[in-house]
Amino acid sequence: MNEDIELKVSEGELKVLRYLKEVGGPIDALEVAEKLGLSLSSVMSYVEALSQKSLVKVEVKEEEYAELTSEGEEYARSGLPERRVINRVMELGGTAPLKTLMELTGLKGEEVSLALGWISRKKLGEVVLVNGERRIRAHEITHEDPVEVVLRDIKQHQRRSVKNIPGEVLAELKSRRLITLVKYKKKVVSLTDRGLKALEDALQVKVVGALTSDLIKSGDWKKVHLKPYDVAAKPPTIYPARKHFYAEFLDKVRGILVQMGFIEADGPYVELEFWNFDALFQAQDHPAREIHDCFILLEPSSGVLPERRLVERVKSVHEEKWGYSWSESQASRLVLRSHTTAVSARFLAGKPKPPVKMFCMSKVFRPDVIDATHFIEFTQVDGIYGGEHVNLRVLLGVLREFAKRLGFKEVRFRPSYFPFTEPSVEGSVYHPELGWIECLGAGMLRPEVLEPLEIGYPVAAWGIGIDRLAMVMLGISDIRSLCTRDLKYLRSKMVMPLCPP
Repeated sequence: MNEDIELKVSEGELKVLRYLKEVGGPIDALEVAEKLGLSLSSVMSYVEALSQKSLVKVEVKEEEYAELTSEGEEYARSGLPERRVINRVMELGGTAPLKTLMELTGLKGEEVSLALGWISRKKLGEVVLVNGERRIRAHEITHEDPVEVVLRDIKQHQRRSVKNIPGEVLAELKSRRLITLVKYKKKVVSLTDRGLKALEDALQVKVVGALTSDLIKSGDWKKVHLKPYDVAAKPPTIYPARKHFYAEFLDKVRGILVQMGFIEADGPYVELEFWNFDALFQAQDHPAREIHDCFILLEPSSGVLPERRLVERVKSVHEEKWGYSWSESQASRLVLRSHTTAVSARFLAGKPKPPVKMFCMSKVFRPDVIDATHFIEFTQVDGIYGGEHVNLRVLLGVLREFAKRLGFKEVRFRPSYFPFTEPSVEGSVYHPELGWIECLGAGMLRPEVLEPLEIGYPVAAWGIGIDRLAMVMLGISDIRSLCTRDLKYLRSKMVMPLCPP
């Protein structure tokens, strides 16, 4: 028996050595873990120990892998849209009207269009004209789509090496954005001659990883070799449960406002135009009420207006100041809230006694083309400060204090215009790398807003597009990252500093 203590191996290390001998050549450590039914962290721990004893050779190789996007996950689970369309049409006898495909398949309009394109490209069917009606004629599918095969395989194994995906299949997966390509550094392990000798000697001695009470009581501790521990070894990374980093950021902002004496309020996402526009002295022919600037509900299309006295007062102000015939039916239309100032109007309608310090931090919705800096929904922080002593100078002081507590040292204001405030200002904060960033609008609520609500004291109002500040302060270039559910991305984000660099 070889008494060289360096050749002593534990039971886990012995499993790895046996498998490497069985394989007979270099192999990825991930595959070793899968074949032995062990966690990758355990296998890497064994491999590291064996490498230090020169029993195995470890080489690091960079390789490109394919991982599924959210759309790829859906198709791996439910099948490609073109196959789902063809299968459904075949169930109906081989043909079906084009106009009914959404209803028949449960696919969205863009998915149906996508499916028709790939059906034509893959020659799974064709569009024909029958009695003046456009119909799709399907061909029976007799083989598995290799793209679906690869999608299911990636879903099962979480990733797949690009070199193991046929070129045509890889090109389609990339063009359809069903995968993302990620480079990984894999560790390739092979058995050394010294490792082969250790494998033979390991049969003659038992190596244990922990000294147990049973070993001590039985006296067997004298017959085994206790595996030494490397106290400097790096432990596996642990990802404990935590909030989304953007939710943590909003909690910090909320905490600042509460510390400044503001109370939080909220209102419905689906709002009457009355509260979203009319109560804020925004004329009914204002462009912001058009379909391209505001989401208007089709079903239900209208709601119930508040108490009659308030409605009449708002109507009177609009007709007197704007000089048009105010429409009650338009005021009762339902929209998706386009700003949280609607919450401020509702709050003031409750006739709170001064001093009033309220804020709302919630979602608002506006039609827009989605890209890295625009989204159809975003978070807005809106606030009001009312009392006999409140004026524009007080308001600017409050906003400067708020910006200071956020971590911005410099704030500047310039005159601006908003339908419901006068005077009005726009505020910008200074970032040491990006310069001045426009982020807030503020002003004193007009008498035309306050009088119908029966508020007899001055009220300052302000609104902040907090998403824009968050992107700057969290170092994010794509607004969609603020609501991502990508675990790898989320784990890459440490606790975010509240102050800018």
